This record gives sequence, C-alpha cells and structure tokens, in this order.
Amino acid sequence: MDEERLLKACELVDKGKYSEAHNEFIQLAEDTPDPVEKAWPLIYAANTLQTLGQQEAATAQLNAARTLLEKHRPSISARDEKFAAAECFLDFEDANLLWLRGGNKEAALDRCDAALKKHRIALEDQRSGSLHEAFQIRRGFILADLGRWKEALPILEGIKSPQEYREGIAFYLGHCYLAGDDYERAKEKLTEALKFGGLPIWLEYRAHFELGTTYYNLKDYAEAKQELEKAAEQADADYVKESHIWKWLEMTCRALGLQAEAELYAHRSRPS
Repeated sequence: MDEERLLKACELVDKGKYSEAHNEFIQLAEDTPDPVEKAWPLIYAANTLQTLGQQEAATAQLNAARTLLEKHRPSISARDEKFAAAECFLDFEDANLLWLRGGNKEAALDRCDAALKKHRIALEDQRSGSLHEAFQIRRGFILADLGRWKEALPILEGIKSPQEYREGIAFYLGHCYLAGDDYERAKEKLTEALKFGGLPIWLEYRAHFELGTTYYNLKDYAEAKQELEKAAEQADADYVKESHIWKWLEMTCRALGLQAEAELYAHRSRPS
C-alpha cells in the first residue's frame, strides 16, 4: 500500500474534506493488490462515511474489509502482526458504528468488550496505544449513554491528553458530572465541548440541553433559557419529547417572571 497516499488522504480528513478523503481511500484500495493492506483504506473510507452520517454505506465498506480479511485468514500465520492490526482496527470501527447508529447500546458495549478481549495482546503493544485509548473512550461513551455514569467517569477522566475527539470526551464528562449533580464541573465541560465545535448534531443539541439544565440547577435562569432554546431549535421531535424540553423552558420562564412565554411552553408540553 502507498503509505504516502494514505497519509495525504488522512490529511484531507483532518481538513474536514470527507468526501474527497473517501474517494481517495477507495481509489487507494483499488490500487492495492495485497488483501490485508487493501482492507485498511476500506476501513478508513467507512470512517469518513460515518462522519458524513452515511451509516448504511459505512457498514457496507466494513463488511467488504471483513470479507477480504476472512478470505485471507487461512493463508497467514497465527502471529501475523499486520493481519492482527487490521482486524483490530476493523473491530473497533465495527463497535463504534453500532454505537453511532443508536441501536442496541448493550450490544455495542458487548461488541466493544469482546474486541478488547480478543485483541488484548495486540493492544498491549505500545504501537497500538492510540487504538487502545480509542476503545476505552468509546466504551466510556457507551456506558454513559446506558446511564452507567459511575463506571464511565473514571474511564473518561483517565484520558489526560486525548489525541482525538476532544469535544466528545468533554461532552460525556459534562454528562457524567451532571448525572452526579456536580453542576460546576458539568458547566465547565459542556461549555468546553460546545466551544471546541465539531460535535455531531445529535450530540450538539444534547450538549445545549444538558448545559441548559445545568444552568437551571445553578439558578442562572437567563443562561438556561438561551441554551434550552438552542436545544429546542436543533433537536428532533423524539428528543424534544423524551427530554421534556418544553417543560424545562416553562419552568425557566416562570423563574424569570416571563409568564406569557411560560404559558406558551406549558401548552406545548401538554400531550397532543
């Protein structure tokens, strides 16, 4: 595989040029004859599709990469480091995609734990440090989404200098601090997550909502109203219903003495 082309494609990702990067990864895969090496750009291509929100297409790319590796498996040594590294990367992206698709989070956690066990020896290698950290970060995210914030918190607090997805780590730390009623630290981390930018929309409106409820608990009702309104503007109908945004806005407006607005939100919060 042409390592220089791979690095250039990764630079396109860093610049936010995901479609261009995806095309380059696919072309690189087509130009790479070795089946194990061919799997790498396909996995990277799947990652760019995840970022673009094209989850079905990302799944197809991961399946193509897995097919390549499975066909090649009988012809390799059990200790082939190149094959083991590719399979480990593939299993990480597979678990990550299951989490991103918002399906069965217990299944996503099981897949992540299974991959960590399966690749334990490879992940102990110092050269795999960044991938091991990525596994731990995603595991922390999934635990937090499952409401198991007490388990997620030490994992996420243990990531001292994240190499990737700082905004996601900041959001989930804020989420955990809010769950534990540590409002000052929740405010710090949720504000940081939004300041970094780059959150996918489904985490961005969650960050605004959770920051709004944090401000409410800190009795900073003006800031709470701003954040809750931003969340309401961005969130989909399911999240608006599940999070009771209108009720939070009603309570916030009443705290601010804005009775007319409070009545409007009270009306919206009633079942239709």
